[in-house]
Amino acid sequence: MIKLELDAEDYSLQRSLEPSFISSLYERRHPTTWIKIAGKLGGRLKIEQHGSKIIAGCSAKLNENELRRIVLLETGLWHEDPMEELSKISRGFREILEELAITYPGVRIPIAPHDSEYIFLAVLLSKRADYDIVRRWCRKLWEIYNGDLTRIAEASKKELERITRSYQLFEAAEILRGILQRSSNIRRWLIDALSRPPEIARITLLSIKGIGPKLADSIILSTCNALHFAPCDIHLAKFIERTGLIQEFHLPVKSLCIRYSCSEDVSRRYGIPLCPRSETCLRAIISSRLARLAGWFQTLVYLHGRKFCKTLNPACDICPLRRSCRR
Repeated sequence: MIKLELDAEDYSLQRSLEPSFISSLYERRHPTTWIKIAGKLGGRLKIEQHGSKIIAGCSAKLNENELRRIVLLETGLWHEDPMEELSKISRGFREILEELAITYPGVRIPIAPHDSEYIFLAVLLSKRADYDIVRRWCRKLWEIYNGDLTRIAEASKKELERITRSYQLFEAAEILRGILQRSSNIRRWLIDALSRPPEIARITLLSIKGIGPKLADSIILSTCNALHFAPCDIHLAKFIERTGLIQEFHLPVKSLCIRYSCSEDVSRRYGIPLCPRSETCLRAIISSRLARLAGWFQTLVYLHGRKFCKTLNPACDICPLRRSCRR
């Protein structure tokens, strides 16, 4: 058994892991204890938080440096405290971010590039589905298929119904079959796609029928060093609208995202034309104004949306951000 202790000042394992797609690979035994059940080191890794320390125990045969690398990535401790970057953000966003960070302290962005096939499937299942339900589906899928995307693509409807009759799983299988038509090995295709620069990987993912901007951004944010990616959904849009952070905007559109870049920098770097709607696209605006805090902001908004700023029946009367809201 290898044991590892990491400093985790101003960090919350619970708040960082729970909203992340990486949590689909874990089972929470206690608010401060998570057991990995699938993917690399599945069944052999336990991560706990004790105050300002993260304690990891692993029964697999690997060296301490490799364990440290995996734990840093999957806890989100791989990057510096986002609070240190707040001074670079414009006033409006900075004030909201400060309030969110106070309400949900210690949030970081976990990633698992070594488990991309598992994360890919979890993201596909999340279309218009509560993430707690997605985690339950994933647990069954890991038990039966162990993350083998090709087996899931080739599974019959009857086999998949053993897991759920919800359309999300059947749509995910259809997307996987679409990839299988391009490559005999979905995992290899995915690893190759995600090995490219994030902006190029995004276009590659968008080339697959059934994968839109939100799913592509979620996959990349959870598997790559791409903190400037912010998956944009109706919940984020509703929060932006209610707080008045951006006066006029629209959500990303796949037909544009697959052809254009969001920023002039990306356009120059990769020769991708600048999107004609970049000045009003929510993703482009957030990425431009928040840079490497964009994914963190989206995660904080997600946490806030689950607790207070719900699309329907928001808890405005007890919301800690009510003074910053126009509702």
